[in-house]
Amino acid sequence: MPDFESLVDDIYEAAADPDCWPRIMHDIGKVAEAAGGVLVARRADAWLGWRCSGALEKGADAFFSSGGLQRSQVLGKLLAFNRAGFVSDQEGFGEEEYAEEPVIKEWCAPNGIHHCAATAVPMLNGDLVMFQVKRRKGESPFGVAELDRLDALRPHLARAGLLAARWRLERLRSATEALATLGIPAAILDVEGRVLAANGLIEDISSHHVWMPRDRIALIEPAADKLLRGAIADLGNPAATSVRSFPSKGAGERPVVMHLIPVTGNARDLFGGGLGVLTITHLTRPAALDAALVQSLFDLTPTEARVAGSLAEGLTLDQIAERHKVKLSTIRSQVKSVFAKTGSNRQSQIVALLAAQPKIWRPPLELEQSQL
Repeated sequence: MPDFESLVDDIYEAAADPDCWPRIMHDIGKVAEAAGGVLVARRADAWLGWRCSGALEKGADAFFSSGGLQRSQVLGKLLAFNRAGFVSDQEGFGEEEYAEEPVIKEWCAPNGIHHCAATAVPMLNGDLVMFQVKRRKGESPFGVAELDRLDALRPHLARAGLLAARWRLERLRSATEALATLGIPAAILDVEGRVLAANGLIEDISSHHVWMPRDRIALIEPAADKLLRGAIADLGNPAATSVRSFPSKGAGERPVVMHLIPVTGNARDLFGGGLGVLTITHLTRPAALDAALVQSLFDLTPTEARVAGSLAEGLTLDQIAERHKVKLSTIRSQVKSVFAKTGSNRQSQIVALLAAQPKIWRPPLELEQSQL
């Protein structure tokens, strides 16, 4: 059995270095005479990441990334116990119910794993971490002695989770300040729209957004705010098609472009995903804009950037089709895509947003010669 004091030291080390968790969960499993352990992190309604000891890795990524825990009753039952300690599967489930539990049916049972003991640790910032240890099929359920040994470690696991969350917040603050040195107003938002960190540049802006109760931010222009709400709602899904770069008029000033960039991380990052970086790009005089910049601002394809430039010149759809030697129906489809990606619904909005001189928006020669 691992040395208790050394294991506690390792737990606090993992708060700063998540790569230590697989080894530590293996050792925690040994404390309870289990095959291994797993921890998963949750923010709001989104499971962000997970780490498994080696014996439990098989099938774990497929189960968690497919939304297995959303289908599971484990967390709900743990929270219902309201216990600051580990709970065995036999306390929360009947045997038949347990066999149908997604964690068992879809992940553990196919890999020869059965009995489980788990605890949920809420963090002060709203995050939650769940620790589980698991035994191989055919071994006895966890008893009082094993649960007591796990409970002795739980306070240290809780404090390590709190430290990890605080260090993550400091890294986010550092990221916003780094963007400030580049002149970029920025804030970090979570999946509930709360501002976790913001630099002074975005805090000083009052023409395009307002600060709301519970550390939330809202855009003054209703249409832009609606787009922001949609993008925030999809932060946990990087493949979502919500508009993430869009214009915002603000209070009578030149429009800016809002970008909400998902911080997706990966399944190994634990606390790193489920966040978004909100940045504000001030549009300067038209001469400072070019097709490549427009393409990057709004996630346009080269073809869509060229069409957007033509719209900003004031060309009609017929004129754009003639210029690029394509069918009018093709241009209509591309314009529809440009509108969707820029959060616009008419040409005048594109003109106001981009306000570019014709010569700026002419694509490079190689684009002129390529097919749409």
